[in-house]
Amino acid sequence: MLETTRPPQNTRREILDVSSGGQNLALHLWRPDNIKGAVFYFHGLQSHAGWLWEVGPRFADNDVALFVLDRRGSGISPGRRNEVPDVDTVMNDYAAAVRYARQLVGEEVPLTLFGHCLGGSFLAALLHDEALTTRYDAAVFCSTWLGRMHANLDAEALEAIAADRSQQLWDAGLNTEDFTDDARYRDFIDNDDLAIRRLTRRSRATLLELERKYLNPRRELPGVPTAFVTGTSDPIIDLDRSYETFSKMVSGRGTVLRFPTDKHYLFFTEVRDELVDWASTYTLLRGVDRDV
Repeated sequence: MLETTRPPQNTRREILDVSSGGQNLALHLWRPDNIKGAVFYFHGLQSHAGWLWEVGPRFADNDVALFVLDRRGSGISPGRRNEVPDVDTVMNDYAAAVRYARQLVGEEVPLTLFGHCLGGSFLAALLHDEALTTRYDAAVFCSTWLGRMHANLDAEALEAIAADRSQQLWDAGLNTEDFTDDARYRDFIDNDDLAIRRLTRRSRATLLELERKYLNPRRELPGVPTAFVTGTSDPIIDLDRSYETFSKMVSGRGTVLRFPTDKHYLFFTEVRDELVDWASTYTLLRGVDRDV
């Protein structure tokens, strides 16, 4: 069999410093030669920018820059491991990173904010927070259970979580087989030294407060295109209940898209390339919309 050499990819991998609250956080960038669009990605609980090593180049091949911030204490960013800091710190960190991304690509390039799993809850909270002043052109919630804690717990349990400020670790109960069927990716997840699988109990109080920011919003969302993207089923999230929250949040204006997989982390499944190409097109069309 003849071997073929893959042509050079249209991408440059960079790790940039974003200053926020006295810390320099790691903002990973896959930069194409000619940036026509940009996606800012919010990672989930155990993941970090390193999980996007195949996704970043594919976005760049579509002339779309991919930005991924390692949250404080996640990936290679500084901060206490297994800890989500207070809400104001998290919101200010993300707002600073999104602002940095916008300044880098310029005002004319369409920018999509893309949240996966728990990252979607961070995204939803940020969209309703005054810290976000940067213009964005679209938002995508992928495999995200919006309002999960409020959907699963009664008022007494929610009050207990809000009051618990201990540093005792809580296990999120994540199972690798729920994320992917692919043995290569399972091995990667199981041996990822940077993965976060447990959180302090006071971090759960932060996550609860984040949910409340978008379940009881103080400001309305701008009328930008917003999508709810999942597999046909998901072993981790309740799709129907999450969609109900999404629909209420966007006043019924959102797009719903389901890809043919029953696993949670779509980028580690056979629909990866299709999802990247869809998200690229969804982003680039925002630039076309503005020109019309």
